[in-house]
Amino acid sequence: MTVFPFSAIVGQPRMRLALLLNTIDPRIGGVLMCGRRGTGKSTIVRSLANLLPELSGVADCPYFCDSTNAQMMCATCRARSANNETLPTVTRPTPLVTLPLNAGEDRVAGSIDIAATLEEGTYRFLPGLLASANRGILYVDEINLLNDHITDILLDTTATGIYHIERDGTSLAHPARFVLVGTMNPEEGSLRPQLLDRIGLFVEAEDIRSKDERIAVVERRLAYDAHPKAFAEQWLKGEQALRERLQHARALLPLVRVSAYFRQVVAYLVAREFRAQGHRGDLVVLRTARALAAWEGRSEVKQVDIEEAVALAMPHRARSGTTIVQQLTRALEQLPAGGIDPEQPEDLGVIDEDVEERTNQREGAAGLSRPLRGEQDVAQVQSVIAIPRDRLTRYESGRRFVSLTSRRSGRAVRDRQVQHVTDLSFSATILAAAPYQKARGRQPGGRLELRPDDLRQKVRERKSRALLIFVIDGSDSVMARTLMPQMKRALLAFTQHAYERRDRIAMLVFRFAQGRVILPPTRNFAHARRCIDELYVGGCTPLATGLLESLRLAEAERMRDPSVVPTLIIFTDGLANIDLSGNMRSVTPMQDALSIAREIAQRGISAVLIDTDVRQARTEPDATPEMERPGKELANALDADYYRLCQAGRGSESSILLRKG
Repeated sequence: MTVFPFSAIVGQPRMRLALLLNTIDPRIGGVLMCGRRGTGKSTIVRSLANLLPELSGVADCPYFCDSTNAQMMCATCRARSANNETLPTVTRPTPLVTLPLNAGEDRVAGSIDIAATLEEGTYRFLPGLLASANRGILYVDEINLLNDHITDILLDTTATGIYHIERDGTSLAHPARFVLVGTMNPEEGSLRPQLLDRIGLFVEAEDIRSKDERIAVVERRLAYDAHPKAFAEQWLKGEQALRERLQHARALLPLVRVSAYFRQVVAYLVAREFRAQGHRGDLVVLRTARALAAWEGRSEVKQVDIEEAVALAMPHRARSGTTIVQQLTRALEQLPAGGIDPEQPEDLGVIDEDVEERTNQREGAAGLSRPLRGEQDVAQVQSVIAIPRDRLTRYESGRRFVSLTSRRSGRAVRDRQVQHVTDLSFSATILAAAPYQKARGRQPGGRLELRPDDLRQKVRERKSRALLIFVIDGSDSVMARTLMPQMKRALLAFTQHAYERRDRIAMLVFRFAQGRVILPPTRNFAHARRCIDELYVGGCTPLATGLLESLRLAEAERMRDPSVVPTLIIFTDGLANIDLSGNMRSVTPMQDALSIAREIAQRGISAVLIDTDVRQARTEPDATPEMERPGKELANALDADYYRLCQAGRGSESSILLRKG
């Protein structure tokens, strides 16, 4: 099949550059392309196949091992090479393997070779997509919608370049070194932070608005659809020029050097300005800068390469609220005029301690000298989160929630013999029957002879974790500023409880005329603590918008993984002064909020409402009439449990945090 030429693509320069840089240096770690539907993400990835060079490898090896590199060989090829056996070689195009969303673990990781197992009576492994992608590119469309157990496999493999199989009575490992290229639509949910950090570069697809460019996109696509081969021939010169430039860049890459000054600049930017965790950000930025220099035909990295590399490698790793461009511009302006002194690199070693010290100072000023006030706070919130029971039958409970399930979905962890098989484990059944085929009179090529005691039932495990979505009213009306430390104390208690139960958390703040997700669904509780520390009060109250955004976030996560159990924990006083259209003079702000609240209840999303009205914040019983409690009315519409945030006693760490309404 003739694919769309890479050189014929209109626009998306950063996306194309990120892919080309990974072909120059695969150690960069791949690309994640984020954008709305119809922006050409999949087309660009498939077009890259024409530019990839051919590879030489062992002809009869299922992993296509490099015959010149013993360290990257599988165990079989390494043993053959050690015995001085001449390995047969063949030249093939660089593999570009697509991992479909509905692929099961057997297809991705490998499974039993049925024909060979029946013929030989012993286990024979059939490699999967990970083996096929070795030394090539693994492309995952809508990577954020992958099942968790498939994502776990990718995590393990991308970290080491080797996939270990320990199942079905076998134990083996094979090379699986590939460049991971993923695409995602942000409207359909986020990507797990663990996998996100494994991907080298992050680019956002541009929504082309220029009239001329949009016309060019349509005309080229129509021409390609009408005559693919003729269209591809028109771009042969452009494709050949790109191939030659890539080959030159690959040959030049080992000669590209990075000065000590720029290495320190990268360390300064990544650690101090972007506050990235670990060292992967530093490595990716430097590798990307070297590839950029090679792409431009230079043997030394310049500042423009560092700037471009940071813009590509840090958007998904930075932990600050400002944009990458703003941070990079500010950081470069603040660098010493003469540069960082290469004789004193130890100055960079105190960055993390400095950040931690400033964080502790801010917490002390806010009355939060410790992450939590003690175990009593966590004990108070334990009973607040009540996850409704579903139809899933669990034989063992986890920490919300890893358990065995009788449903025919989830990860098959083992097999067993049962009287009535409802979910057949095909590979285990074949393995049980294979040793007895000759004794049962089976002829070569004949039918498989099965008996009832050969049948095996799959035992499945399914993760049913909770997702706690903190929906925070950040407007001026929400509370007196003296109550802010108390709300942060409650949020920290909920966060600690979520950590202990291995839940995921998300955080959404609404103020002015918008609701903004400041913490996507994650298990990064250190990041959550910083988000809580940086909360502030200001602006008007778009209550309906905040509830609507929380509903969208919960539904997006349920779409990505139906086993997710979202729970909204809403901090608000129940007052609203902006409707869904952003109008402050409307007479329907509260009606809009109640309507969205009823929709949340109808969708079966559980919620907890914590009233932050200052009048309700006293620890003594409240005497305010029921009709004067807008928070109570909103809780009724949500079908939510109702609590009141209590004012802390002076100097008391054991005061009541929440009171049941």
